[in-house]
Amino acid sequence: MTIFDLINRFDFMRGLPAVYVVLLMAIIIVMAWDWRLSLLALLVQYLTAGLLFIDVLDPRLAVVKLLVGLFVCLILYITARQVNYGRLPIDVTSEEAAGLGLERQVRIGPYLLPTSLPFRFFAAIMIVLAAWALAQRPAFQLPVLSDPLVYLNWAVYGLAGLGLLGMGLTADPWRAGLGMLLFLTGFELFYSALEQSVAVLALLAVVTMLITLFIAYLTQARHALPALVD
Repeated sequence: MTIFDLINRFDFMRGLPAVYVVLLMAIIIVMAWDWRLSLLALLVQYLTAGLLFIDVLDPRLAVVKLLVGLFVCLILYITARQVNYGRLPIDVTSEEAAGLGLERQVRIGPYLLPTSLPFRFFAAIMIVLAAWALAQRPAFQLPVLSDPLVYLNWAVYGLAGLGLLGMGLTADPWRAGLGMLLFLTGFELFYSALEQSVAVLALLAVVTMLITLFIAYLTQARHALPALVD
Protein backbone atom coordinates (compact mmCIF):
# COMPACT_ATOMS: atom_id res chain seq x y z
CA MET A 1 0.00 0.00 0.00
CA THR A 2 1.40 3.40 -1.02
CA ILE A 3 0.82 6.79 0.52
CA PHE A 4 -1.47 7.62 -2.41
CA ASP A 5 -3.68 4.64 -1.49
CA LEU A 6 -3.93 6.03 2.04
CA ILE A 7 -4.88 9.44 0.65
CA ASN A 8 -7.64 7.83 -1.43
CA ARG A 9 -9.03 6.21 1.71
CA PHE A 10 -9.53 9.67 3.22
CA ASP A 11 -11.14 11.10 0.11
CA PHE A 12 -14.36 11.63 2.09
CA MET A 13 -12.49 14.25 4.16
CA ARG A 14 -11.66 16.49 1.22
CA GLY A 15 -13.28 19.89 0.92
CA LEU A 16 -15.12 21.52 3.80
CA PRO A 17 -14.59 18.61 6.27
CA ALA A 18 -10.83 19.09 5.94
CA VAL A 19 -11.23 22.84 6.52
CA TYR A 20 -13.22 22.16 9.70
CA VAL A 21 -10.52 19.85 11.05
CA VAL A 22 -7.64 22.17 10.10
CA LEU A 23 -9.23 25.17 11.80
CA LEU A 24 -10.22 23.13 14.87
CA MET A 25 -6.63 21.93 15.25
CA ALA A 26 -5.39 25.52 14.83
CA ILE A 27 -7.71 26.64 17.66
CA ILE A 28 -6.36 23.87 19.88
CA ILE A 29 -2.78 24.92 19.09
CA VAL A 30 -3.54 28.51 20.09
CA MET A 31 -5.22 27.38 23.33
CA ALA A 32 -3.14 24.34 24.31
CA TRP A 33 -1.32 24.54 27.65
CA ASP A 34 0.44 21.18 27.22
CA TRP A 35 3.13 20.79 24.55
CA ARG A 36 2.02 17.22 23.81
CA LEU A 37 -1.51 18.40 23.02
CA SER A 38 -0.30 21.26 20.82
CA LEU A 39 2.13 19.01 18.96
CA LEU A 40 -0.54 16.35 18.39
CA ALA A 41 -2.87 19.06 17.05
CA LEU A 42 -0.09 20.32 14.76
CA LEU A 43 0.45 16.79 13.42
CA VAL A 44 -3.27 16.32 12.68
CA GLN A 45 -3.36 19.80 11.14
CA TYR A 46 -0.52 18.94 8.73
CA LEU A 47 -2.05 15.58 7.83
CA THR A 48 -5.43 17.16 7.09
CA ALA A 49 -3.93 20.16 5.30
CA GLY A 50 -2.38 17.64 2.91
CA LEU A 51 -5.90 16.92 1.64
CA LEU A 52 -6.38 20.64 0.97
CA PHE A 53 -3.08 20.87 -0.90
CA ILE A 54 -4.26 18.07 -3.18
CA ASP A 55 -7.01 20.43 -4.39
CA VAL A 56 -4.44 22.95 -5.67
CA LEU A 57 -1.36 20.80 -6.39
CA ASP A 58 -0.41 17.63 -8.18
CA PRO A 59 -0.83 14.81 -5.60
CA ARG A 60 2.90 14.01 -5.83
CA LEU A 61 3.74 17.58 -4.84
CA ALA A 62 1.08 17.62 -2.13
CA VAL A 63 2.75 14.56 -0.57
CA VAL A 64 5.96 16.62 -0.27
CA LYS A 65 4.01 19.16 1.82
CA LEU A 66 2.79 16.31 4.01
CA LEU A 67 6.28 14.90 4.51
CA VAL A 68 7.66 18.33 5.41
CA GLY A 69 4.95 18.64 8.06
CA LEU A 70 5.90 15.26 9.52
CA PHE A 71 9.57 16.31 9.73
CA VAL A 72 8.53 19.57 11.43
CA CYS A 73 6.61 17.66 14.09
CA LEU A 74 9.52 15.26 14.59
CA ILE A 75 12.02 18.09 15.11
CA LEU A 76 9.73 19.85 17.58
CA TYR A 77 9.06 16.62 19.47
CA ILE A 78 12.79 15.94 19.89
CA THR A 79 13.33 19.55 20.99
CA ALA A 80 10.56 19.41 23.61
CA ARG A 81 11.95 16.18 25.01
CA GLN A 82 15.50 17.52 25.14
CA VAL A 83 14.58 20.63 27.13
CA ASN A 84 11.84 18.97 29.20
CA TYR A 85 9.49 21.62 27.85
CA GLY A 86 6.61 22.60 30.10
CA ARG A 87 8.55 22.10 33.33
CA LEU A 88 11.00 24.40 35.04
CA PRO A 89 14.66 23.44 34.81
CA ILE A 90 15.90 21.79 38.02
CA ASP A 91 18.20 24.73 38.83
CA VAL A 92 15.42 27.37 38.63
CA THR A 93 13.44 28.22 41.76
CA SER A 94 9.85 29.45 41.84
CA GLU A 95 11.10 32.94 42.74
CA GLU A 96 13.41 32.99 39.74
CA ALA A 97 10.63 31.70 37.51
CA ALA A 98 8.52 34.72 38.43
CA GLY A 99 11.05 36.91 36.62
CA LEU A 100 10.91 34.91 33.41
CA GLY A 101 7.60 36.35 32.33
CA LEU A 102 5.76 33.02 32.45
CA GLU A 103 1.99 33.01 32.16
CA ARG A 104 0.02 32.87 35.37
CA GLN A 105 -1.64 29.53 35.96
CA VAL A 106 -4.53 28.23 38.02
CA ARG A 107 -4.92 24.64 39.20
CA ILE A 108 -8.14 22.87 38.19
CA GLY A 109 -8.04 19.32 39.50
CA PRO A 110 -4.77 17.72 38.42
CA TYR A 111 -4.15 20.33 35.70
CA LEU A 112 -2.43 23.70 35.70
CA LEU A 113 -4.21 25.94 33.19
CA PRO A 114 -3.13 29.42 32.05
CA THR A 115 -5.44 32.19 33.22
CA SER A 116 -5.53 33.55 29.64
CA LEU A 117 -7.31 30.40 28.38
CA PRO A 118 -10.84 31.95 28.21
CA PHE A 119 -9.52 34.97 26.30
CA ARG A 120 -7.60 32.72 23.90
CA PHE A 121 -10.74 30.70 23.21
CA PHE A 122 -12.89 33.79 22.66
CA ALA A 123 -10.31 35.44 20.38
CA ALA A 124 -9.79 32.25 18.36
CA ILE A 125 -13.54 31.78 17.80
CA MET A 126 -13.92 35.42 16.74
CA ILE A 127 -11.08 35.04 14.22
CA VAL A 128 -12.59 31.87 12.74
CA LEU A 129 -16.00 33.55 12.42
CA ALA A 130 -14.44 36.67 10.89
CA ALA A 131 -12.51 34.48 8.44
CA TRP A 132 -15.74 32.71 7.47
CA ALA A 133 -17.51 36.07 6.94
CA LEU A 134 -14.68 37.34 4.73
CA ALA A 135 -14.62 34.11 2.74
CA GLN A 136 -18.32 34.52 1.92
CA ARG A 137 -17.92 38.01 0.47
CA PRO A 138 -16.96 38.10 -3.23
CA ALA A 139 -14.89 41.25 -2.64
CA PHE A 140 -12.61 39.39 -0.21
CA GLN A 141 -12.35 36.08 -2.02
CA LEU A 142 -8.78 35.36 -3.06
CA PRO A 143 -8.49 35.56 -6.86
CA VAL A 144 -6.99 32.10 -7.42
CA LEU A 145 -9.35 30.41 -4.95
CA SER A 146 -12.68 31.10 -6.59
CA ASP A 147 -15.34 28.48 -7.39
CA PRO A 148 -15.13 25.54 -6.93
CA LEU A 149 -12.33 26.12 -4.39
CA VAL A 150 -14.07 28.91 -2.49
CA TYR A 151 -13.94 26.92 0.76
CA LEU A 152 -10.15 27.26 0.73
CA ASN A 153 -10.54 31.01 1.33
CA TRP A 154 -11.85 30.20 4.81
CA ALA A 155 -8.86 27.96 5.50
CA VAL A 156 -6.35 30.58 4.31
CA TYR A 157 -7.91 33.46 6.25
CA GLY A 158 -8.46 31.30 9.34
CA LEU A 159 -4.93 29.87 9.46
CA ALA A 160 -3.38 33.29 8.86
CA GLY A 161 -5.50 34.93 11.57
CA LEU A 162 -5.00 32.19 14.14
CA GLY A 163 -1.29 32.12 13.38
CA LEU A 164 -0.99 35.84 14.04
CA LEU A 165 -3.02 35.41 17.24
CA GLY A 166 -0.73 32.62 18.40
CA MET A 167 2.35 34.76 17.76
CA GLY A 168 0.87 37.83 19.44
CA LEU A 169 -0.29 36.26 22.70
CA THR A 170 3.03 34.95 23.99
CA ALA A 171 6.73 35.65 24.26
CA ASP A 172 7.55 31.96 24.49
CA PRO A 173 9.44 30.87 21.34
CA TRP A 174 7.74 27.46 21.25
CA ARG A 175 4.17 28.76 21.29
CA ALA A 176 4.95 31.76 19.09
CA GLY A 177 6.71 29.40 16.69
CA LEU A 178 3.64 27.21 16.39
CA GLY A 179 1.66 30.33 15.50
CA MET A 180 4.20 31.16 12.82
CA LEU A 181 3.87 27.65 11.38
CA LEU A 182 0.08 28.06 11.24
CA PHE A 183 0.46 31.35 9.39
CA LEU A 184 2.96 29.77 6.99
CA THR A 185 0.58 26.89 6.22
CA GLY A 186 -2.14 29.38 5.28
CA PHE A 187 0.29 31.31 3.09
CA GLU A 188 1.52 28.13 1.39
CA LEU A 189 -2.05 27.03 0.70
CA PHE A 190 -2.74 30.29 -1.10
CA TYR A 191 0.61 30.52 -2.88
CA SER A 192 0.46 26.90 -4.04
CA ALA A 193 -2.66 27.77 -5.99
CA LEU A 194 -0.90 30.82 -7.42
CA GLU A 195 2.42 29.17 -8.34
CA GLN A 196 2.86 25.42 -8.73
CA SER A 197 6.49 25.13 -9.87
CA VAL A 198 8.77 22.58 -8.23
CA ALA A 199 11.34 25.30 -7.49
CA VAL A 200 8.86 27.34 -5.45
CA LEU A 201 7.67 24.21 -3.67
CA ALA A 202 11.27 23.37 -2.73
CA LEU A 203 11.91 26.94 -1.56
CA LEU A 204 8.85 26.95 0.69
CA ALA A 205 9.85 23.56 2.10
CA VAL A 206 13.33 24.90 2.92
CA VAL A 207 11.84 28.01 4.54
CA THR A 208 9.54 25.87 6.68
CA MET A 209 12.41 23.66 7.83
CA LEU A 210 14.62 26.68 8.60
CA ILE A 211 11.85 28.27 10.67
CA THR A 212 11.38 25.00 12.54
CA LEU A 213 15.10 24.77 13.31
CA PHE A 214 15.04 28.39 14.47
CA ILE A 215 12.12 27.61 16.80
CA ALA A 216 14.01 24.60 18.14
CA TYR A 217 17.15 26.68 18.73
CA LEU A 218 15.29 29.49 20.54
CA THR A 219 13.39 26.98 22.68
CA GLN A 220 16.61 25.25 23.70
CA ALA A 221 18.35 28.57 24.38
CA ARG A 222 15.47 29.82 26.54
CA HIS A 223 15.38 26.72 28.69
CA ALA A 224 19.12 26.15 28.82
CA LEU A 225 19.89 29.75 29.75
CA PRO A 226 16.90 30.94 31.86
CA ALA A 227 18.97 33.64 33.53
CA LEU A 228 19.35 35.46 30.21
CA VAL A 229 15.61 35.75 29.65
CA ASP A 230 14.16 39.06 30.74
